[in-house]
Amino acid sequence: MTSMKACHYAPLAALETEPVGAYTDPGLREEALRDALRGIDLGTYDERMIDWTVRQFDNSALRVLVSWIERARRAATGDGLEVDRVRRNRGRNWSY
Repeated sequence: MTSMKACHYAPLAALETEPVGAYTDPGLREEALRDALRGIDLGTYDERMIDWTVRQFDNSALRVLVSWIERARRAATGDGLEVDRVRRNRGRNWSY
């Protein structure tokens, strides 16, 4: 079986419409979700919820979930810092 990476299963940008794609069987959907969860310690209940999620969510809904997880990971690991870099380069004093 081919390994399904999260980035190949779900779009990694803000979603304006339902993410569509070819039907993906549950085994590959699980691989995409597990790839999105890579590096996270999972307990027994977490494992049960992965199984439940793969069975209950349709492809579009699971693509949204995987997209959120991947985008959150990118924001937390520095890919989301691009905005800060642009702000510094413009020399503006940004506040929140």
